[in-house]
Amino acid sequence: MTARVLVVDDVPANVKLLEARLSAEYFDVTTATCGAEALAICAKSECDIVLLDVMMPDMDGFEVCRRIKSNPATQHIPIVIVTALDQPSDRVAGLDAGADDFLTKPVSDIALIARVRSLTRLKMMTDELRMRAVTSREIGIESPEQQAVAEKGRDGRILIVDDRASSAERIAATLAAEHRADIESDPNAGLLRAAEGNYELIIASLSLENFDG
Repeated sequence: MTARVLVVDDVPANVKLLEARLSAEYFDVTTATCGAEALAICAKSECDIVLLDVMMPDMDGFEVCRRIKSNPATQHIPIVIVTALDQPSDRVAGLDAGADDFLTKPVSDIALIARVRSLTRLKMMTDELRMRAVTSREIGIESPEQQAVAEKGRDGRILIVDDRASSAERIAATLAAEHRADIESDPNAGLLRAAEGNYELIIASLSLENFDG
């Protein structure tokens, strides 16, 4: 799988390291050393995924992420925050800014390539939906891109697949303030519900007793 990866970092050594890792997996790598440059590249649709540092001089990575995700023309581009910051509050800040994932330096090669491949597949599907959105606009239907930007990420239908009742109920209680969560303790039944239940998100335990999460 090939994709155009934008690496944004003001430290040349970090850029070269990520560029070498990604190029070895046949990704097409573009680089930027500041937020303004990154925004310009995204606006020209010259990348499929962004690997974004946080600590940069002109504007930090969180602000760059917010700007990309608040623009209907760029909000579909996946963003992975790649930073030395390692506190839970930093991860929350990144996700709140709209990031799709968060990696802490030093980054594992396996984790990096897995994230890029996964989000590239997501980008390909999103591009197909955006092409359909263009057709919708041409026939007079309201733009779904504007609706996507306005979406606040609440009132989702979530399926929790976990055979430990205490764990599943704790997750469901945490989500209850903003979402509707269903619990399924049988993994096989969970597969059926996932296919038929019109869920926006599935949370699956990796510690299922008789099933590979």
